[in-house]
Amino acid sequence: MRKANNLALITAIFMSVAMSGAAVAESTFADQLEMLEWSDPERAAQMVDAATPLAAESVAAEIDMLEIRAMIYADSTRDQDVYAVERRLETIAGEGNESAVRAGMFVRAYAARQHNQYAAAEAELKGIEISAIHSDTERYRVLSLRGHVLRILGQDEAALPFLEQALDLANKMHDELRTVHARLSLARIYTDSGNFDRAMAELRSARTIATKLGDETSLVETEERQADIADRRGDRTEERRASLAGLEHAKGSGSSKWIQLALLNLGDSYLKSRDFAESLKYSKEALPIMLRTNQHDDEQVTLFNEGLAYIGLGSIKEGEKLAEGAITEALAGSDLLDAKELLREYADALEHAGYLMMAIQVYHRYDAISEKFMTNTRQRAFLELSAQFDDERKARELELLRRDNALKVSEMRGQRLRQQLILAGALFIAFICAALVWAFARVSKVNEKLRFSSEHDPLTGLSNRRYFNERVLAVDGGRPVGGCVLLADLDHFKRINDTFGHPAGDAVLAAMSQRLSAALRENDKLVRWGGEEFLAVLGPMSPTQADMTAARLLQAVRRDPVLWNGHMIRCTISIGYASFPMAGADTDISLDSAISLVDKALYEAKRRGRDRACLIKVVSARDEKDLTTISSEFESATIDRRVQLVEILGAAA
Repeated sequence: MRKANNLALITAIFMSVAMSGAAVAESTFADQLEMLEWSDPERAAQMVDAATPLAAESVAAEIDMLEIRAMIYADSTRDQDVYAVERRLETIAGEGNESAVRAGMFVRAYAARQHNQYAAAEAELKGIEISAIHSDTERYRVLSLRGHVLRILGQDEAALPFLEQALDLANKMHDELRTVHARLSLARIYTDSGNFDRAMAELRSARTIATKLGDETSLVETEERQADIADRRGDRTEERRASLAGLEHAKGSGSSKWIQLALLNLGDSYLKSRDFAESLKYSKEALPIMLRTNQHDDEQVTLFNEGLAYIGLGSIKEGEKLAEGAITEALAGSDLLDAKELLREYADALEHAGYLMMAIQVYHRYDAISEKFMTNTRQRAFLELSAQFDDERKARELELLRRDNALKVSEMRGQRLRQQLILAGALFIAFICAALVWAFARVSKVNEKLRFSSEHDPLTGLSNRRYFNERVLAVDGGRPVGGCVLLADLDHFKRINDTFGHPAGDAVLAAMSQRLSAALRENDKLVRWGGEEFLAVLGPMSPTQADMTAARLLQAVRRDPVLWNGHMIRCTISIGYASFPMAGADTDISLDSAISLVDKALYEAKRRGRDRACLIKVVSARDEKDLTTISSEFESATIDRRVQLVEILGAAA
């Protein structure tokens, strides 16, 4: 599992605390701690221990310094020291100081997060009224922590407003370092929600600022986020490049925390490419650093990656123990986001290693947690909320630009007329150039949208038949198939439309496409073939894996009814499928012919009562002519055994 690092959040919070209204001597000490936390967190803890407490110039300064100490102690898992800070804050709060009350809640939330107790952290943060906070820096750290905790709890649409507000504050304060970390947090949440283009835009902005600042630690986080996106897109080359670049930046920072994180993610990279020995090497290299720095949640992820590597190497008992331990730890801390990802990777590793029954059981556990995350409706709400924040941010930026321009005009009133004319001319030329660039970009964007719309089904978001015919069949239609071809058709769809209306039918189709997609592998092709019919072209797999896939699709559709306007609409599908090369055939079977054959098998599944799958196991054909004859005489071919069908009944699946 690729680990999402918390250090960017920690450092952003350290920045806001260190730069708040503390006394001069304490502010200097806080600045030193902040810089050390970037480069050498272990040394920061030593510096806090060795420091002689200074008399605070104000109660506010003491509260800020107590928060800094508590966060350093929490990062080092020094719970007793954190507890001592909490007691001091309670004493100050008892004197009627509301800032100390908020600081106590914040420290408890921060400590709970460090122990992966995210539900407890959210309970504390709910008690902090952000509108009552007068300091921009204090608001920034509360917003950042709240957004981070909600994201881990799987509540992306609730987390997004807090992270967007944190970015707005960073821009308002003209603080480039805070801006970097706010954009990195947004990149992470957009990655989790599958909005990779938005995530990459945030990463580009963060990288530009981090490069300008020479900030190696932010560049580590930027590369790791880019590696995560490449991993989810299946781009192994870019994922490996970014992981290696992240390790180089981590070494440049000299920080143990950043180095262990980069080693952990590089181990994950080799795990994804199934180089289990190399993955195990990097994980074992990272583990001693984590043990020394008390990074217990990173330790669990590393042990999980070790477990998957052992499974890949054939040591199932040792691998199962490590993987299950990490999953239990994530669930105990309410970390549903990590638990969901861990279960998915665990199931994939078991299936690839051939432990199919174990893999099915883990897939069921993964499905149970997935249901707690985003539905289609929540996904649309999240994207609409994101677009709303974009519009509001642009409006604020335009207002700030208007004010800045007004100020510049006021300052230029004393300058000579010649300078005003030169500036006006330069602005006019710049405007013309910008307008031309915008026009060309707009045309290009419109063309891209038109192409995308023509190749995708607007209801389900899947590639459509036109895309498949032009991009797949036109290239590979005449070539021999190597894999599994599957056609699925929604049963009694006309009855659904007639009973509940066409809007209900549309909702059912959208839900079915999502369930089918979720039940297939990431690199499998799923196409809306027409009406209520879906085509899947799957990569090479064993006959057992093909049967499991068909059974999984039947179960994914049958398992839960579709809820529409208070109606529970129960759905089933019929499936025709076959694996290629196929037994009995003395000739290569092209993709065109394969689709024609499985279409006949689908019809046979419908004829036999629906809610079942029919597998074409054997086709006795010497050449393409025999295949054409069998396809046109399919029913009689099944009787005289030129075609052998195997049926998976709905109840048995």
